[in-house]
Amino acid sequence: MKHANIPLFIPHLGCPHNCVFCDQKNISGVDSFDFESALLHVEKAIHTLGGRPAELAFFGGSFTAIPRKLMIALLEAAHVYVQQGKLSGIRLSTRPDAVSEEILDILQHYGVTSIELGIQSMDDRVLAACRRGHTSAESVDACTRIKKRGCFSLVGQMMLGLPLSDLKKELNTARTICALGADGCRIYPTVVLKNTPLEKLLNEGTYLPLTLEEGIERGAAVFRIFESHGVKILRMGLCAEESCEKSAVAGCYHPAYGELVVSHVFLEDLELQFKKLSPRKGEDYTVYVAPGKLSSAIGHRKENQKKLSERYECRLFFAEKEELQKRQTVIQKGK
Repeated sequence: MKHANIPLFIPHLGCPHNCVFCDQKNISGVDSFDFESALLHVEKAIHTLGGRPAELAFFGGSFTAIPRKLMIALLEAAHVYVQQGKLSGIRLSTRPDAVSEEILDILQHYGVTSIELGIQSMDDRVLAACRRGHTSAESVDACTRIKKRGCFSLVGQMMLGLPLSDLKKELNTARTICALGADGCRIYPTVVLKNTPLEKLLNEGTYLPLTLEEGIERGAAVFRIFESHGVKILRMGLCAEESCEKSAVAGCYHPAYGELVVSHVFLEDLELQFKKLSPRKGEDYTVYVAPGKLSSAIGHRKENQKKLSERYECRLFFAEKEELQKRQTVIQKGK
């Protein structure tokens, strides 16, 4: 059965800084936290899943920086579900500067299985411009501590299009996350949300956000790095919550951002193959892909199919082929 997460948002309770891009209320749709209501939410979610394996995921704030008493109470409650076999594990997101050996002792004691770090960038000038309040060295130190324990899955979260960032810095961030032993990653293009310091910078003309097209191209570039290192990409783009969509005023936001990135990667690969193939004008060609990859290869609203057909003036068809795996593609003449 497919694994699931039961997200429990703890908005901004543990964040000692207000990052220029952040508005946790709109991202999570939650502006307060009630312990009893949270437990009821978890119980309901477990019942709805009907035995499907799931981790309880503490997202939204910097979990290991929230008041210690509340953190331990939440971990204790979650650990009971794990012991009862109702949950397969516990995952959480936090800041690189909130991962001490003492904290890791507590997380290990309560059976935490995965730690997600909001690294965002490995460039100190970018981190300072975003008011992150931590350095790249602290990110390296946190990742090293986590991996040394040998009992946690490490997930690195990074952002594209931050103030003072560029593609070169983002590629370096992705490579560093891989080098630090990350098991998974999340890729978030920067979205300018209402009433954030970043919106003020935008209005002042001191920040230029990524367009959707730029965000897709950069996303494809870092996607390739993680893919080549075997790092699982858990998510690309902000959640498609209505509250988030209404709050976005500029930047690279699209509810299907991840799909657009993967389709763009397919398009780049197929472009290279067609150039080598030198297709003849007016002839039929079929692109074969792995099972389940048809829509990604064809593209959003069939854009890949249209672009390639027009560019090479041929009739293009797509089909699945059992022996192909992951993103493998084969182009053959004929329908």
